Amino acid sequence: MAEKTIAFIQIIIIQYYLLLSIMPLMLIFNRMKKLMILLILLFNTSGSSAYSQSPIIGLKSVDIIRGWRQSNDVHIAAINISMEKGWKTYWRVPGVGGIPPLFDWNKSKNIKSISKIWPTPNIYNEYGLRTIGYKEEFILPIKIKPIDQKKPIYLEATIDFGICADVCIPIQTTVEAELPVRTSIGKNRILEVLDRAIISGSESPIKVITCDIIPLKDGFEVKATLENIASFNENTFGVIEYPEKPNSWISQKTSLVSGNQLEVIATLYLDGTYFVDRSNLNLTVFSSNKAFEFDGCLS
Repeated sequence: MAEKTIAFIQIIIIQYYLLLSIMPLMLIFNRMKKLMILLILLFNTSGSSAYSQSPIIGLKSVDIIRGWRQSNDVHIAAINISMEKGWKTYWRVPGVGGIPPLFDWNKSKNIKSISKIWPTPNIYNEYGLRTIGYKEEFILPIKIKPIDQKKPIYLEATIDFGICADVCIPIQTTVEAELPVRTSIGKNRILEVLDRAIISGSESPIKVITCDIIPLKDGFEVKATLENIASFNENTFGVIEYPEKPNSWISQKTSLVSGNQLEVIATLYLDGTYFVDRSNLNLTVFSSNKAFEFDGCLS
């Protein structure tokens, strides 16, 4: 039965990549949603504790690192996705063919707010395609503000993500854990990752000097020009993000480097949207193994 399931999935994946070669990527993504849901159901794994051992090829485990409660009552924990050698997972803008991770915290308790602290991802160029992600281990620190600071936090995370090696596998899993007021489990591991967090644009030598939003027939083109104190590395590039709605997507264009200036361009296909809120635009620049994130495109 397992061999038949694997063969069936391989056929689906082959068909998927054949379609990619003849149709625009984002159109394919929209039309493949039902297929992705089917694969997720085939590869669903659910954990009843902070640790979920995986039966899936390429995936070792998914767990919650409980972390610690800070003096300001904010709790720092982390999601840990561990993979087999040679496998990788993806950043929130994964690149061509990648699968962005999605997190659902809705069943958690005693949480006022929760935010993710993204570590700087790696850039992979394989078969002429660029992807952005993490190889073999992905630790995502999370910052949680409890409703009642004197009580434990119950954290339940349903995670949709993908892992890739020679093939790509979409996965959905659920992990849960109680985060006590007094705990320091995994603190050093999380601190190491926080040292590699994406740097705020306000703390970088890079500045946004112009940000143009051009209306198109089916959406908007966003063109941001950034300036650095020194010349940009020739491999520097940027990505633009905007809150997406159903039947909407973003197409990233090739960034242009000219000395100490960088031009980042993306097309926003926003169904039923007639206005782009500049404050909701997010711009991330990848340069010399570092990443700089700018909230808003207000220049």
